[in-house]
Amino acid sequence: MKYPNLDYKYDGPIFDSHAHVIELEALKLFVEIGKKYGTEKSILIVHSDDITAYERMYPGRFVYAKYMSGWRLFTEGPEPSLKEVARLREEGYGLVKMHFAPFWTDRLEKEKVPSVDSPVFDPLFDVLAEHNLPVLIHIADPDTYFENRYANSKQYGTKDGHIEEFENRLKRSGDVVFQQAHFGAQAEPHRLENLARMFHQYPNLHVDTSSARWMARELGKAPEKARKVIINHSDRILYGTDCVARSMDIDYYEGRHHTERMIWETDVRNVPLPFVDQDTVGRGGTYINGLDLPLNVLEKMYWKNADTIYDLEWN
Repeated sequence: MKYPNLDYKYDGPIFDSHAHVIELEALKLFVEIGKKYGTEKSILIVHSDDITAYERMYPGRFVYAKYMSGWRLFTEGPEPSLKEVARLREEGYGLVKMHFAPFWTDRLEKEKVPSVDSPVFDPLFDVLAEHNLPVLIHIADPDTYFENRYANSKQYGTKDGHIEEFENRLKRSGDVVFQQAHFGAQAEPHRLENLARMFHQYPNLHVDTSSARWMARELGKAPEKARKVIINHSDRILYGTDCVARSMDIDYYEGRHHTERMIWETDVRNVPLPFVDQDTVGRGGTYINGLDLPLNVLEKMYWKNADTIYDLEWN
């Protein structure tokens, strides 16, 4: 697919604060397309035990995030991970990734798994604070999920409940820097005020902008409101694509980079999302409405905020 040659107004460095690697060969395409859209470095969430090959291919390009398996956390508890955390810095990792989502009750065939604010996880977050390791954390999912796949609130809880549990964790672990994925799970217009309140209340809270379809679908419903929240809290928001280096489909990567830059840098209206949003199939589709953010805000989102947290080295 050919994407319009839009005149992006930002031409500085970009740091992608949320990306995954599954296949080594796909990583080459991930990097190539990222460069095309201005991405010079990124967080790389690693789903294996070895970063040697990635670092050999691209020395200094990635800040590595150790994926802490939900299977392990929710079945064995945090104890096996405590010693592992103590070694992460020397092994080359700069943060950890944790995933708390309702679907774990299905995957583990359990009636309930411990919530993020459970005291059972206190020792783990204490060790993360001790070793100055930020946490990229997934809490909750889009409202559309709770309308459908998570409709059984007795089994999956409510979205408000999951957000409240995370807020309890923010209080309990004030020395941990949290990067909450997917705009804090609160990109929906009616949730933006609560996100703004949480920014005011918790200095250890940051969010990233992954994923492109979620951002386009929800922020685009109220672009002026979203723009105001982002400008007012521009030092707490990090750019992220949530691209997974597994696909060899160029359009997969280009569609997400192109969509995000349209959202943040342009004032376009009602531009169709260039890839399928399963949440709006048969419901009118998803359209991009740009927020046209000021350059100083883009600079913070694209790299300055990440530099503050992850101490990036730029050439």
